[in-house]
Amino acid sequence: MLSTAETVMRPASTALDTWFSADRGPSAGPRRDAIGAERVEIGAAIHRLVARMDDEDIDADLLDDLTEEVADLLGRAEELRLAQALADRAGADTWLVSIDLD
Repeated sequence: MLSTAETVMRPASTALDTWFSADRGPSAGPRRDAIGAERVEIGAAIHRLVARMDDEDIDADLLDDLTEEVADLLGRAEELRLAQALADRAGADTWLVSIDLD
C-alpha cells in the first residue's frame, strides 16, 4: 500500500507509477486511458501539496489541512487502482458456454 510517508521520500508521480500496473492488458482503451490521466493529475496534485509542506514557515493548522488533502488524493488513487484491477480482471476472464439444444 502506498503511504503518505512514501511520497515524501520520492516524487509522488514515481510512487504512483510503481503502484499501478504498466501492462495495458485486455482492458486497454478509453477507460484505462482516463484512469491513467487521472492518476497523473493526482500525482501532480500530491507533488504540489508535498512541496507546500516543505515550507519552513508553515503553521500546524495548514500542515494538517495539506496532510488531509494528500490522504484524500491517495484514497482516490486507491479507488482508481481497484477500478483498473477489476477492469483488467474482467477483460482477462474468458467465459465458455456450451448449449445443447437437443
